[in-house]
Amino acid sequence: MIKVAMIGAGSVVFSRNLTGDILQIPEFRDCTITYMDVDKERLDVAGALCKKVAKAVGANPTIETTMDRRKALKNADFVINMVQIGGFNSTLVDFEIPRKYGQTWTIADTTGPGGLFRALRTYPMLSGMVKDMEELCPKAFLLNYSNPMSMNMQTIFRTSAIRAVGLCHSVQGTIDQLMGYLGEQTPDITFTCAGINHMAFYTQIEKNGVDLYPRLFKAMDDKKIYDTNKIRFELMRRLGYYVTESSEHNAEYNCWFIPHGKDVINKYSIPIDEYLRRCDGIVDEFERLKKFAKSPEPMGTVNKSHEYCSIIMRSIVTGIPSVIYGNLANGGTISNLPRTAIIEAPTLVDRTGLHHAQIGELPPQLIGYMQPHVTQHELFIRAAMEGRRDHVYQACMFDPLTAARMTPDRIVEMCDEMIAAYGDELPPLKQKSLVPTSGKKFPKVDSRTLRASWDATANAPDEDALRDWHIIGAFSSPTPGVISLDLKTPVETEFLKRKDGSVDLKASYADAADKKSKKLSWKKVTSSPKGLVDLTSEIGAQEWCVAYAYTEITEVHAREAVLGCGSDDGIKIWLNGQVVHVNEIGRGYTANSDHAVVQLKSGINRILVKIDNYVAGWGFGVSVPKANF
Repeated sequence: MIKVAMIGAGSVVFSRNLTGDILQIPEFRDCTITYMDVDKERLDVAGALCKKVAKAVGANPTIETTMDRRKALKNADFVINMVQIGGFNSTLVDFEIPRKYGQTWTIADTTGPGGLFRALRTYPMLSGMVKDMEELCPKAFLLNYSNPMSMNMQTIFRTSAIRAVGLCHSVQGTIDQLMGYLGEQTPDITFTCAGINHMAFYTQIEKNGVDLYPRLFKAMDDKKIYDTNKIRFELMRRLGYYVTESSEHNAEYNCWFIPHGKDVINKYSIPIDEYLRRCDGIVDEFERLKKFAKSPEPMGTVNKSHEYCSIIMRSIVTGIPSVIYGNLANGGTISNLPRTAIIEAPTLVDRTGLHHAQIGELPPQLIGYMQPHVTQHELFIRAAMEGRRDHVYQACMFDPLTAARMTPDRIVEMCDEMIAAYGDELPPLKQKSLVPTSGKKFPKVDSRTLRASWDATANAPDEDALRDWHIIGAFSSPTPGVISLDLKTPVETEFLKRKDGSVDLKASYADAADKKSKKLSWKKVTSSPKGLVDLTSEIGAQEWCVAYAYTEITEVHAREAVLGCGSDDGIKIWLNGQVVHVNEIGRGYTANSDHAVVQLKSGINRILVKIDNYVAGWGFGVSVPKANF
């Protein structure tokens, strides 16, 4: 019987999903799973949720929870790392100190100052954990899901002999999305993807030996398709190949968009501070799951996720080979990247472990896109292992977005402030060199103060936001990996028949694309003070689907108003039965990113909103300015 140790299991949604994947593998239905976290409350919720998962899939595992990492690791066969050191408070430091120097970010978890300092504060924990593994479970496989992937994998490979792989879902998730654009099924096509994590490119996409890239370039001409991934399509237009990770991530991996001002940011729908808003949503989702974990309510249907974890475990245990996309040391797999680089490429898995397939040379323009980040990864690991403060400065200097906005002396000053902010959370950076510091002294940041400031800003009410809604959904796409606002549902059919802009809030409807689901009914919800209705919290983490929201506002006099709205992803709005705004787009939520001039009538005005979701979180917000008479 195998033992799986999940380190950082307080990431309750992720640990729940991986547990469901593992327990649906016949060989693992009676395995031991040990959940470990330093946050007891989150650990208890994770354990309770996973017991519900086990019951839902009819498995009989031994489930343990512990705050002792060494106990969790002892005699483990597989170790899954999902730790984020510092949580939201540290992420705030990663955003707010660079903001003082004129730098803004979308995600800040992979590269740049945010990714670098996340890796530096993870280094003590991760290097310590692999040393524990060498003592307590030396034959175990470490499956790392924590970002920044490439820098964390440098820590693992350069400080231990543990067998490990870094795992992400961008390769398999993106190829499904691309085939959705083309109306093809992923199992019918052949593709090769290679590069570094979040910056790997599909170098070959074929069906029956026919290149699909010409069709993909043609599909980009369709505004509905282009708008779902503006940054990635622009990169494909210029570099010739499509990149794996999302547009909001890749917007900050280069100097071509964010540094050029608000007009460019708006043109390409770049969601500045997106990750901070996601963190707020994660906090809200945890509160919901905490209540669910304590309730007698059973877990619903447990669907297999597209994570590679359980596939790898099965191949290693049974010897049945599989191919996944994993992050390992290059060693010559991509011949024009350094051998010590961490690369993402096709990976064969069997009883012998994980082995990259040979790739050879990548096109030089793709190497040019990746190389500054590969340089940062190498400077990071040398800074951490050798205590080289100068390498911290240099790592940020080679980041394209940082270099586009800051002179070297400002970069050094920013790094000094971030080093002071984290203090002893980082590895000691005392090795002297001829490279000077800024010479300035900075205090250690009280992250609680930053958090209080962010919460005050995030929760300050928007007086124009519409707060009271009824929502219904999710209605699934009949075609996996494809969704648009054109999807017709029974809600919309009935709404159009009524012709007055109203809906029947007592009605319930079947999801035609999901015969197993219960009938869907309208549900009353209240938005956040800023106006966001978080559909992940209210409806669930569903993908390739649509939902609706309905509200009414009363006006004393007829008037013209500018309606504002934001959405994740696409949005369509009817006012009194007439379409007043449509934006089919893949993006993170930003309040009032769209505007429409509307005519409000005296009396009751009825608003229906339709939201579609591609992947990950979803939600919307609508505001109508108060009358000024």
